[in-house]
Amino acid sequence: MLHKLHRMSALVIGTFIFAHLINHLFILGGVQQHIDVMDAFRVIYRNLIVESVLLLCVAFQASSGVYFVWKRRGQREGFLEKAQAISGLYLAYFFLNHVGVVLFGRVFTGLDTNIYYGIAGFHVAPFQLYFVPYYFFAVVALFVHLASAFNWLSRDKITEALRSRLAFLIIVIGIIISTTLMLGFSGAFGEINIPAEYSAIYE
Repeated sequence: MLHKLHRMSALVIGTFIFAHLINHLFILGGVQQHIDVMDAFRVIYRNLIVESVLLLCVAFQASSGVYFVWKRRGQREGFLEKAQAISGLYLAYFFLNHVGVVLFGRVFTGLDTNIYYGIAGFHVAPFQLYFVPYYFFAVVALFVHLASAFNWLSRDKITEALRSRLAFLIIVIGIIISTTLMLGFSGAFGEINIPAEYSAIYE
């Protein structure tokens, strides 16, 4: 039952993350385009019911994931099984930390927690040394976890060789998307001027 709830919660969170990644890719068209798309998505997820469900799912997903890793400690074999545990632990850390920081920003700073809030650390030295790998590995960990889940769920449907190839393809796609986002957040595709009120958080 716990595994079923974990998968159901993953579907809820995954739907939000899919929309979130699409939103982030609009950074390639500029900050304002990113903000416009975010405002459109916020109509759906920034209401009491949807946001409460998402927060509950994040808390459950992180705690149940850590429990699964602990329960099967020392039993995992092969790259994908071990990668599933490692990526799951990183995602638990990222989700709890990221959600906490966003809620802190909304409650205590009075700032709009938009893309400026999320990437200000990319543009204030030396904080990019933390934030670039922090976000990069979060996106990669997401795709590694997805690849591992795909490999497990499709074990009785396709051959092991095909499962492995498709799983590694998913990981490669994740690395490409993550690299693209890090370049976009860093201003490689267009100048990004962080408003002073957002930079002041770090200064």
